[in-house]
Amino acid sequence: MGTLGTRLQSREFLACGLAALASISLGALGAALFPQRPLAVLLTAIVGALATALASAAWASAERRALAGEQRRLETQIAQLEAALEDANEAANQAHAARGHFLAAMNHELRTPLNAIIGFGQLLEMHGLSKEHGECLRPILRSGRHLLSLVNELLEISQIETNRLELSPEPVLIRELVNDVMDLMLPAAAHRNVSLGTEGVAEPDRFVRADRYRLKQVLLNLVSNAVKFNKDGGRATVAVTEPSPGRLRLSVSDTGPGLRSDDFARIFTPFDRLDAGRLGIEGTGLGLTLAKGLVERMGGTIGVESALGNGSTFWIELEETSAPVRQAVERPRSAQSLAGRVVVLQIEDNISNTNLIEHVLAERPRIQVMTALQGRLGIDLARDHRPSLILLDLNLPDIHGFDVLRALMTDGATADLPVIVISAHVSPGQASRALSLGARAVLEKPLDIPAFLNLVDDVLSASPEASCRPVP
Repeated sequence: MGTLGTRLQSREFLACGLAALASISLGALGAALFPQRPLAVLLTAIVGALATALASAAWASAERRALAGEQRRLETQIAQLEAALEDANEAANQAHAARGHFLAAMNHELRTPLNAIIGFGQLLEMHGLSKEHGECLRPILRSGRHLLSLVNELLEISQIETNRLELSPEPVLIRELVNDVMDLMLPAAAHRNVSLGTEGVAEPDRFVRADRYRLKQVLLNLVSNAVKFNKDGGRATVAVTEPSPGRLRLSVSDTGPGLRSDDFARIFTPFDRLDAGRLGIEGTGLGLTLAKGLVERMGGTIGVESALGNGSTFWIELEETSAPVRQAVERPRSAQSLAGRVVVLQIEDNISNTNLIEHVLAERPRIQVMTALQGRLGIDLARDHRPSLILLDLNLPDIHGFDVLRALMTDGATADLPVIVISAHVSPGQASRALSLGARAVLEKPLDIPAFLNLVDDVLSASPEASCRPVP
């Protein structure tokens, strides 16, 4: 029993003892004064009852005082705990802020020398080195790109953990998303002799609520892994199912070596690449960690099912939603044939700007817009798909737009592709530099939409099969 209970019990025993003693004493006195037994008994009972009532009142008063003291003590303890909790929260907030500032500073400090390493390495590569020197240069460029990828993924994971990652939830059409990702992965899959397939994707339109660009990033990562960690002549499949009412599941399956059950807990751990290093597959070990963070931020779940020797299936579950309500807009259509499609690649990380460009270029029905949110991914997509036009922002999250432009113009596979630079801050010096590096034009935001469309038409008209200029 606690201190308060002990005190209250002692007072209760004392009060009862006093009442009993008073009753006995007064009973004896009554018997002496009133020889008639009934009167003595009655007096004794009355006096005893009064004594008991007085003792109980005294005990209750003492109990109230004890409870009030205990309450004050507990209130003091609660106030101290609340102050300690507030101090701990403040310390945690300061630690988060310090971490964010540190990562931002390290992001800049690491990227600056990496740009020089990769940039000068590419310049050396351009000048036709000897076979021996070329073999020395390739690991330098590969390691530089690996470090750059690591910096990018660490920064994005930090934004997720500190709740600074901005998302734009909207209804996302599953069929369109899957087809876009499979189209992007076709060159890599062909290179590794892996076939791509889908199941349940061509069904009636179904939508999930998510950030379209982030979900595409996650699915692209999963399909890329299914291609990388597959066997020669294997298959990677994206399937759409409904595990429960109101939920849709995107599953990415491969025919690779599979995973051991005790690896499941490690698969989403940062930097844990399982057997990837032994198999010679490049990566940072952060892709699945980043995917998990993005899916959970979008209100979904991610998991894996696998058996050693039988391949693996990574799945994403998200909330199903209805199709967005759109008003039909009549656009003047070109009399030109729409049999072919003209691909325009925009390398831009701002979601509002990418949406704007998509809506503007919808005025040219033959144009298909492809988007890369990072510079390095934009370079890869340009090499794989050779778009008819590239729209390049300068302020990108991984490498600077000038480095992207330099990489495009110095690569034999992309050097002939027209590039229009678009940026919110373009000084005369920056514009001259972009043009000297090979850009066809430099535009400043906000865009003059009619002038922008005219420029796009002029650039594309240089290639008759890519021209999208409306016919009067």
